[in-house]
Amino acid sequence: MTQARLDQLRIKQLRFLELLSTLGSLAATAESLAMTPSAASMMLKEIEGLFGLKLFQRQGRGMALTSEGSAMLARCKTVLGEVGAMSQALGNGAHAVLRIGAFPHTTTTVLPQIVKRMLKQEPNCHIRIVDGSAAHLLALLRGGEIDVLLGRLPSAVADGVSGAEAGNELAQRVLYEGKLSVVAAQNHPLALKKTVPFAELQNWQWILPGLESTTRSALADEFSRRGLAPPTPVVESPSFFYSLSIVAHTELLTCCAHSAALRSGHGTSILPLSLGTVPTPVTMVWRKSSLHAQWAVSALAM
Repeated sequence: MTQARLDQLRIKQLRFLELLSTLGSLAATAESLAMTPSAASMMLKEIEGLFGLKLFQRQGRGMALTSEGSAMLARCKTVLGEVGAMSQALGNGAHAVLRIGAFPHTTTTVLPQIVKRMLKQEPNCHIRIVDGSAAHLLALLRGGEIDVLLGRLPSAVADGVSGAEAGNELAQRVLYEGKLSVVAAQNHPLALKKTVPFAELQNWQWILPGLESTTRSALADEFSRRGLAPPTPVVESPSFFYSLSIVAHTELLTCCAHSAALRSGHGTSILPLSLGTVPTPVTMVWRKSSLHAQWAVSALAM
């Protein structure tokens, strides 16, 4: 493959490849793009000719990426992410767009600092905050759809960030060591005790985030480490914002980042017990190719 050939690539061809990889069908891709099947087939041949590689192979009644195609698609998504960022910047006039994927617990620690410093450092910057699970946000980051990820990553996701392929695309920095707390209403029977035996937590109902949450996973690990069955929540909530509010008015227990529990504006108390799990680092992960991400990194260092 030569640089001259790659210079002939067009954005619509990259979007074609991304859509084909998602739909897995040349006919469905052609229909989605209002093309004839023969025109779609010709476009694929043209693109593979520019790369000098076979990017897709027939699999049953559909199309599947080859190993070369999979490697190419990751770069393709990065390019499309940057194009999307440029489009958003144009839509906001002269404003550059910084897209931050953030976990809710960062709202009580680093996220406000970054936003404040960014607005001071780059007054024309437009900031967009995106939430979601760790795996979802990492996928958006690697696909070029966000510039920075802030949060506590579960070990499986953290391994993905430090992998060889990701290491060429992503950089990360540990911001601080996270700590979890168990929280109850101020007038809860457990909140009135000087010490709370861990096993006693099993006698109460819980409100917790979903199974994909790093908090839920860490709490389950702590119960299992002590030979106890992890709590099955009677209420699931998308973030500690909901959990703390509900806990203040019920006898439910919850678990959340210690920083969030300390800053809770509700009538809640941190229970006097220690979660013995190893603190999970809260990190900033960013795409090395993103200029806007570098702004966020420098803003954090101010």
